[in-house]
Amino acid sequence: MKRFFSTQNRFTILLLWGLVLVMAGLVYNAYRSNELSPFAGWVIGLVSVFILWVLLDTRYVLRNNFLFYRSGPIRGRIAIGKIKSIRKHSGLFVPVTLKPALDVNGYIITYNQYDDIFISPKNPDEFIHELKKINPEIVIL
Repeated sequence: MKRFFSTQNRFTILLLWGLVLVMAGLVYNAYRSNELSPFAGWVIGLVSVFILWVLLDTRYVLRNNFLFYRSGPIRGRIAIGKIKSIRKHSGLFVPVTLKPALDVNGYIITYNQYDDIFISPKNPDEFIHELKKINPEIVIL
């Protein structure tokens, strides 16, 4: 089993931590002035927990010929034998729907017939090398 954590873009990390801190401040001020409804407190709390979960638990694991990805509650697996290609991508606009990553620089993995995922492993050369050991037919673009 090989584990790879996501790279972290400073802007993204600062933005997400900033959101958590602002929401915590709002809840604290509303609680102090007795203006916090229980529903609003729960919603803000759940959103904060979701953001923290993504920040603290975004990684990729290679195990038993599968690539497991997780970013908070977003989880899944891809059979490495079904991976067709990997291409480097950089920029804010990522042309895929599934993006379990904390960076704007990373790789788009195409698998099955038309499925894509964007990931950003910390050690990309080692990550790609491990994938190619399992499936040498992966095309690197």
